[in-house]
Amino acid sequence: MRSMRTLVVLALASSACLYGHEVVREPQAAAPPPPPPVSDSEPGYQTQAPPPPAGSEVADAEVFYSGLSPYGTWTFVAPYGRVWIPAVGFGWRPYYYGRWVLTDWGWTFASDDPWGWAAYHYGRWNWAVGFGWYWIPGFTWGPAWVSWRYGGGYAAWCPLGPRGVYFGYRHPGWVAVDNAHLTHPIARVALPPRAVAGVVTAAQPLTGPRAVARSGSFGPPVKAVQTAVGAPIARVPAAQVVGGPHAIATPSGAGPTRSPARPAPRPYGAPQARPGTGSSTPRPVRPYGGGAGRVTPRPYGGGGASPGVHPSGGGASGGKSAPAASSGSKGSSAHSGGKSK
Repeated sequence: MRSMRTLVVLALASSACLYGHEVVREPQAAAPPPPPPVSDSEPGYQTQAPPPPAGSEVADAEVFYSGLSPYGTWTFVAPYGRVWIPAVGFGWRPYYYGRWVLTDWGWTFASDDPWGWAAYHYGRWNWAVGFGWYWIPGFTWGPAWVSWRYGGGYAAWCPLGPRGVYFGYRHPGWVAVDNAHLTHPIARVALPPRAVAGVVTAAQPLTGPRAVARSGSFGPPVKAVQTAVGAPIARVPAAQVVGGPHAIATPSGAGPTRSPARPAPRPYGAPQARPGTGSSTPRPVRPYGGGAGRVTPRPYGGGGASPGVHPSGGGASGGKSAPAASSGSKGSSAHSGGKSK
């Protein structure tokens, strides 16, 4: 009996020893830090790689694809390949929101558009139903790729189209100003669209070095413009007004030099819907002046704005009445002013 009690006591003691051991817990892994907040804002002009310096050629079109994507849509248009449609308001036109500055290259177009370093100084512009204006990349820099007409106290210009494409005198791509206002913000002083065709018809195309973008004498004669302005005009380096985040197209408060933005952005790759069409379904692209795949030249004077195209309004004419548009204006070929490679 005593031995039985001894066994019971030993059993209880051993069990107490078992329950008296300290419980060892495995160390817990530290919780990972929270991810950084995701910004849903578009990349800004200041955060992108700087554009190539004014006057330099571009070797790879990728600089355009990455630099212009935040400000428009890239799509395919035969026979040109990838083209860019700017995200701008309806009625916009190239070389209108900005001003002309006399630089070491001649008359140079300066704009505060963050994409202006590319679309105003490389490549060509074209117009098509369902797309509006679109830009075709090129690799050669120029102060501007426009065709000039000059005379009667006015200067007029329109963008150069791709090879074989011409814009008629009544096309909304033409812009005209009084000579005395050539250096002013264009959107403030441009003639109203209804008066432009008469100016373009009466003026003469610039020839020789003044018609060649890379000649150093591009654009209207400087002495004549200085006389109209009533003051000397100093040349400045093109890099001061084109190409970089520190370039200043127009002093603050001088006037509109940035294109109006489209009210609502559309998804990447979506076509541009036009008011009155009732649909944003893409149409087969027919470049202005010819068909898709083969561009048939359309001479100057051969047509005006297509139905439904409403050019943006101009500003004051500067107190001078513009010549009336002739009903049967003769055509003339555009001066290319250099080729876009």
